[in-house]
Amino acid sequence: MSAAQVAAPDPTRSGPGTGAAPAGGPTPSGGSGVWLRRWRRSRSSLLVAAAVFLVALLTALLAPSPARGDLDAESTRPEGSHAVLEILRAQGVSVRQVRTTEDATGLGAGHTLAVVHPNLLGPPELAALAGTGADLVLVEPDLPTLLALAPSVQVAGTVAVTDLPPGCTDPDAVAAGTVTAGGQLYRAVDGATESGVQTCYRQPPGPDAGAASLIRSRYDGRRITVLGQADVLRNASLADQGNAALALRILGAHPELTWLRPDPLAVQQSGRPTLGELLPDWVHWATWQLVLALVVTMLWRARRLGRLVTEPLPVVVRAAEAQEGRARLYRQARARGRAAATLRTAALRRLATRLDTPPEATPEAVAALVAEATGRPGPEITATLLGGAPADDAALVLLAGELDALERAVASADTGPHGTASGSVHGRNPEEQ
Repeated sequence: MSAAQVAAPDPTRSGPGTGAAPAGGPTPSGGSGVWLRRWRRSRSSLLVAAAVFLVALLTALLAPSPARGDLDAESTRPEGSHAVLEILRAQGVSVRQVRTTEDATGLGAGHTLAVVHPNLLGPPELAALAGTGADLVLVEPDLPTLLALAPSVQVAGTVAVTDLPPGCTDPDAVAAGTVTAGGQLYRAVDGATESGVQTCYRQPPGPDAGAASLIRSRYDGRRITVLGQADVLRNASLADQGNAALALRILGAHPELTWLRPDPLAVQQSGRPTLGELLPDWVHWATWQLVLALVVTMLWRARRLGRLVTEPLPVVVRAAEAQEGRARLYRQARARGRAAATLRTAALRRLATRLDTPPEATPEAVAALVAEATGRPGPEITATLLGGAPADDAALVLLAGELDALERAVASADTGPHGTASGSVHGRNPEEQ
């Protein structure tokens, strides 16, 4: 019979009735051994996943909250503006904070819209704010913001923070008195003073003489306040000088106040030119020419369809290397039970071929024929061929030696004293086999 006809188990499987099944006791392929092998195989991935989780957790814990930014209405930190807005709420002013211009449009007269960090707004957002009918309070605006919302005011530079008197007749500035001024400075454009523009907290004589920290004007039927010193609104300096009085009078002129602090991630950038629009026209043509050249090169160098071509191997690989590699994997996983099952299955197949066992013979029947051929006790042969898994590497090596010795014993019993075949265990002539 062929070796495949022996009723021996697959060395990679375990179960009852197989030659690889252990007689008793735990094996590395079951119970805690399975979990141990799984842990060894996946511990690197688990450690990497744990490290990523810890980094994400620390990032989430240490990252500043969106409500704790500069001039945020809900921030109680020194740079926030929660204090002044909370005072306004106590005085009956309805205050709400928004992040996008869509939430700030549609406001009419009798409403105040304060815009902090207006430099984050693009042309579409500024155009939307220009259409609102509410009074505007622009905190440290840049030149594009002024051109869109306050064309009668222009940027005049920056100076150090200092305390200055109002120096104007604006009732709110006069009532507040000396405040923290400086910072961003602005000037009224030529001819704007005669049209009702008030410049307050002007710089003393010097290079910046005439530039002011507060400019108030009227444009399109609404009042526009340009505030160049944001410290007037911050929690840390609200109690200094007349900062609180000025902030409350500017922001609380109407019963409703909308506080717009743009979110950089939510601001639309559709009005700004894209990278493709900034590139010269010849770059587009050159890009298409390079793409065409690449396609032609790929078609030229591509492998033509046709019959398969056999090529000699660059090196000769020994067939035993696969078996050696499998053995190293067993050793690395400490799968002594599977290794022993592989050795026993191979030995059973060779012994069944040598003893010419019938196709329906079981591993137990093969073990009985081996005992009959060698004259050894049956329990000893059964323990060798169908025993349990080795306890350690030394026991596995001992089992391999016993299997080899058993095959040699069967070969000696099946050969005459002069090295000629003397017949099988069934008494048949070798020529008839």
